[in-house]
Order: sequence, then structure tokens, then C-alpha cells
Amino acid sequence: MSPKASSKGSSTATWECPTCRRRFAKAHQWHSCETKKLEEHFRGRDPELRGIFDELVRRLRKLGPVEVDPVKTSINLTARHHFGAVTVRGNFLRLGFLSDHRIEDHRIVHVERLGPAKFGHSVVLESVGDLDRVVMGWLAAAYDFRS
Repeated sequence: MSPKASSKGSSTATWECPTCRRRFAKAHQWHSCETKKLEEHFRGRDPELRGIFDELVRRLRKLGPVEVDPVKTSINLTARHHFGAVTVRGNFLRLGFLSDHRIEDHRIVHVERLGPAKFGHSVVLESVGDLDRVVMGWLAAAYDFRS
């Protein structure tokens, strides 16, 4: 089976991995084909964590189409491009997102420089209240960010 390009549902061509059938913005984009069902990420966890996640996705979808792509180690969030990911931890969610600049805020628990104008940031979500205007603003910018 060979990779195939498609413009299904968008003006941006996508590449479909012939092994896992997941779609990516870039042809032959590196990824792991190991997937995991969304429910598996939340199994045995406080149901409030799933509620926080569902509310996050609901709010993100107000920005436009958002795909939820659960893989072995995280739940990826994609629009035209990958813009964030959620990792379910013991009693919180760790939300990672992209930005074109380094964000200085006490809620940022990790920053990684990924390129000259590309930064990965992480915040901890312990309640729906953590999805405030500031955090949702960062995610809106990440949604529009083209890496």
C-alpha cells in the first residue's frame, strides 16, 4: 500500500499513513502507529478528569474543527495541524500546546524550544475552572499556529 495525498474536507492536502490510517499535514510525517482508545486513557481515573477533557474539546470546537487522536502516550489535538496534546496523569491532565513565542506565566509548568519561532508549553488542568480565558486564548493561538 502506498501513501496517499487527499484534500478531503480541507484546502490543505493531508497524508494518510498506510499502516495506521491516521492523517497528517506533512507527507511521511514521523509518528508512532500505536494507538489507544480514548476510554483507555481515562480508565480507573477520577471521572472529573474526563469531564475536564470533554469541556476542553467542546470549547476548542468553537474555534473550528478539532480532531481528537488518542495514541499510546497522549491524546493529540489537531486541526489543520497538530496544535496540542493531553496526557492523563494521576489526578490531573497535562495539556501541551504550541506557540510562536515563549509564554511567561506561573501556570506554565514546562517550556521547550522546538525551533527558532516554535515553543511547546505545558499547563496542569485540575478542574474546569483551569480552562479560563487566558488558557483558552493560548489554545486559540495554538489552533491558528502553523508549524
